[in-house]
Amino acid sequence: MDPLNERFEEFIILVRQLQNDLPAPSDFAQPSVWPEAQKGAPILCLRPSDARGLPLTTLHHVFRRFQYEMSRPLAMTAETVAVQIAASELCSRMGEAFEDERSRGKAFDECVSGVLEKGETDYELKPYPSGHYGKIDRCIQEAHVPIALREDKLEFGQGGSDACMKIARCYHLLVGVLTSCSAKDINASNFLTHGAPCFLICLIGIQCCSLILASVDLILPRADVGRMWWVL
Repeated sequence: MDPLNERFEEFIILVRQLQNDLPAPSDFAQPSVWPEAQKGAPILCLRPSDARGLPLTTLHHVFRRFQYEMSRPLAMTAETVAVQIAASELCSRMGEAFEDERSRGKAFDECVSGVLEKGETDYELKPYPSGHYGKIDRCIQEAHVPIALREDKLEFGQGGSDACMKIARCYHLLVGVLTSCSAKDINASNFLTHGAPCFLICLIGIQCCSLILASVDLILPRADVGRMWWVL
C-alpha cells in the first residue's frame, strides 16, 4: 500500500494547489465565475451536478443518526416548545421587507435566540499560505473551532451571486485555516481528525436552507494525506 499511498499523496498535493487558486468567496459565488472555477478541482457541493461525493450517511454513523432524528416527531419537552416558538416567530417576521441584509440577519437572530446562539458577526477567514480572504456573516464556535457558518442575503438574487456557492468556498477556506494551525491547536487538530463537520446556513430572503459539509480523509490508512469534499 505504501507506493500507492505515495502516489495518492502526490495527487492530493496537486489538488490542493489547484483549489488554493480558487477565487475569493465573494468572487467565486458569481455565476460568471464558479462554473469555470469548478472545472478544475471542484468543491463537491453539487454545482454542477456531477461535483458530488458519497452521501455523508455512508461515512459515519453520526450522520445516519442525525438523518434519522430529523425524521422523528419532536418529543414534548422544553426544547420542543422553544423550537415551536422560534418557528412561529420566523413565520411572522421574516416575510417583512427589510432595509438590508444586516437587519434581516438581526431579525433572524432574535427569532431563533431561544434555540440557537448568535455567534460571532463578520467572521474572517484567511488561511496560510493562501492569499485569498473570506468573511462570513455569522460563525458559531465550539472550543474556539467553527461548527456553523451562516451567509445572509436580503433577497434572492441580491448582488447577482449565489449564497450557497459563497458559503461552500468559505468552508473550503475554513478547513485551510484549521489545517494551518492544527499543529499547535489540539482543538483544531481533533476537529479535522473527525472530518471537520460543519453546518452551513444560508438565509436568503424569507427562506433558510442548511447544508452539512465535511472534509473527509481520502486515504484512510494515512490520516493527514489529503481531504475531499462531501455534501449530504
